[in-house]
Amino acid sequence: MQQITCTKVAQMAEGTILGQEPFQKISSITIDSRKVVKGSLFVALSGQLTDGHDYVLEAFHSGASAALVSSRHAHRIKARIEDHGKALIIVDDPLTALQRMAAKHVASHSDVKRIGITGSCGKTTTKEMVASILSCLGKTAKTPGNFNSEIGLPISVFEIESDTAFGVFEMGVDHVGEMDRMLGIWKPEVAVITNIGLSHVGKMGSMQVIAKEKSKLFHKDIDAAFIAENSAWTSYIKRVRNIDPLPFGIVGTEGVEGIESLGLHGWKISYRRKPIHLRAVGKHNLMDALAAISVAQTFGASLGEIVEGLESFSSVPGRSRIVDGSVTIIEDWYNASVDSTSTILDYMGSLPWNGRKLAVLGSMKELGVATEDAHRQVARKLLACGLDDVYLYGKEMESAWLEMQRLGFDRHVFFTDDYEALQQRMIQDTKKGDLVLLKGSRAMAMERLVPVISSIA
Repeated sequence: MQQITCTKVAQMAEGTILGQEPFQKISSITIDSRKVVKGSLFVALSGQLTDGHDYVLEAFHSGASAALVSSRHAHRIKARIEDHGKALIIVDDPLTALQRMAAKHVASHSDVKRIGITGSCGKTTTKEMVASILSCLGKTAKTPGNFNSEIGLPISVFEIESDTAFGVFEMGVDHVGEMDRMLGIWKPEVAVITNIGLSHVGKMGSMQVIAKEKSKLFHKDIDAAFIAENSAWTSYIKRVRNIDPLPFGIVGTEGVEGIESLGLHGWKISYRRKPIHLRAVGKHNLMDALAAISVAQTFGASLGEIVEGLESFSSVPGRSRIVDGSVTIIEDWYNASVDSTSTILDYMGSLPWNGRKLAVLGSMKELGVATEDAHRQVARKLLACGLDDVYLYGKEMESAWLEMQRLGFDRHVFFTDDYEALQQRMIQDTKKGDLVLLKGSRAMAMERLVPVISSIA
């Protein structure tokens, strides 16, 4: 982000500034005191388990120039930091103030072309692909990592600078009302819903509520709204939003003439008589690329720019990335839902491979009352894929294990809720030449197995 003074931050936040250095420069924003660097603005948020106001002093010790704090905590914090020569910016509510700052920052860059992406999975990959293409047209700001919530988005939009031409930001929701607050900050001209699945159904309550909340992204002033051509929710969204979404996909994306799987090397997309080598595996990544093409076309991207942008894309760690070695790993550990798990398992099952195929699946979280049925669905998908061995990890995966037992296919299935037991079993069972899928919700930290499996000779 471009530097701004503490005084300017206070004006944007509509807060009161206290401190000896109001003209110090802010060069980054964070809510995590462990990620503070010199020049950071530390935003103190009150959470369920911790309160950021307890870490303001730590943030200043790490180099923060200022802290955005609630007036309810200002007195006790001020007493502790008076000798630090730092700025406190006092507001009623730090999150609301951060969102207010972000909205003003976006409004001051009205010439930036705005793209928004939501969906139950695929947001980050689609964002990266769209940004990769649009970067060929002009300077492009994008969501860093997956900062895509009502907290992450207002931090992300400060990536926009004076010479930015395009902004590509994820807008993820896990509770009702979150999309409304994000639209108050970033109202896209072009938007994509990658898919609508069971992710966060535990918080949202039903698939229809999920579809209704995500589809708010297709606001009444949108120029182009894209949704997957095979989405079961297109008619519903058309009705509740009074909008006719444009389909993206093998048929829906204009100019796509053919698709060829290249196995672990990705896909060949025949686009306007030109081959594009997409270095990303699985049909889900192919669909993300087709969404990116559709978005880029609305901004007049040329054939050459689309080819260059997609061919320069490389998979994001933890999102269907291939790790080569004596054992080949498909890293898909960043998150998991029924849809994303089923898609990558279909890919595994159809992939030509000389060695064994192993799937290591961690629990899928935040599914609420749908948890048991969702994991049973995964069990049935596993049976259809014909993999050599399956390893299930996490208490929620017990439902999948029991379903496989019930169907009489548990001979090559290992289940545990103990990570150490899983790791030991993988060391024991994995052999040179194997193909191993690592998949699970973020909370399961399946990436711990990457160095373990990679070390097998």
